[in-house]
Amino acid sequence: MKVTLNVMDERIYRLINSEEDIETIVSGMHLTEGAVWDYERDMLLFNDIPVSNTMGWSEKAGSKVLFHNGKKANGQCFDLEGRLVVCEHAVSHLSRCNRDGSGYETLAVSCDGIELNSPNDVVCRSDGLIYFTDPDYGRQDAPAGVGRPIPSDKRPVYILNPDTGEIRTGADTFKNPNGLCFSTNEKTLYVNDSPTYQIMMFDVENDGSLVNGRLFARTPQPGSDDTVPDGMKIDEEGNIFCCGPDGLHIYTADGTQLGILVTSGIDTALNFCWGGKDGKDFFITCKGSVLKTRTQTCGYTHIQYKKGIIPRRDVR
Repeated sequence: MKVTLNVMDERIYRLINSEEDIETIVSGMHLTEGAVWDYERDMLLFNDIPVSNTMGWSEKAGSKVLFHNGKKANGQCFDLEGRLVVCEHAVSHLSRCNRDGSGYETLAVSCDGIELNSPNDVVCRSDGLIYFTDPDYGRQDAPAGVGRPIPSDKRPVYILNPDTGEIRTGADTFKNPNGLCFSTNEKTLYVNDSPTYQIMMFDVENDGSLVNGRLFARTPQPGSDDTVPDGMKIDEEGNIFCCGPDGLHIYTADGTQLGILVTSGIDTALNFCWGGKDGKDFFITCKGSVLKTRTQTCGYTHIQYKKGIIPRRDVR
């Protein structure tokens, strides 16, 4: 079937071809998240949270379980050396492992003596600093969480130096932060706050600190589903894509909403990534499936990979 667009600005057609196909490439899932593209293996990696499976999909082999992560893994990203940095709902840890699940290690369990709520999504800066959101969703009941007490009223974005183990609060102005991404020059960090339907932006200091928090945009609530702002990433031109009500909400760098790539008639979009040889294949992880289409710009992660930034070429 062809993609469906809710057009708010004609410039969306520069990013999405309305004649492009959108297809289900993986079905029978429980709740998929944490989409990242492994360029070295030409493979999509994602997590099926309720059953704690880290999955892989490739054009040649289809989908398969890569390993059982055991901890209801959610959002994930690659670090500078190409290892997976993973948010774990069942134990409220941030961890790291190789792409086959080996070499597992815990990176963060608390900050200033307070347990983490449940790390949800994570991004790595080009100097290795790791930023992750810490809402309470993983401490809620199944399927995506394990019901247990919430340690505090804090719902921060944390900054971790994985070399020293130092963890600090980057921002603590959210009701429940979720998806996050950097601008292409890494001078701005975008963070969405699910309960308020807001996307916030912060200036990033040289030492990684976040300052000058302010509103970037709001995701409208069309009312066809109960989805809130979730996974969020940026393309090569600096356009922001954010999962939300009805599908993928797309914004220019100045906060203008171009429209929505609608998925609500197929499945509920939770996260996504770009991949493929040119970085324009577009994979959407949903409640019960994974969808695939194409965009006309590539994801910024493709540029990072081509330039040898993440993973770094000097450590391969």
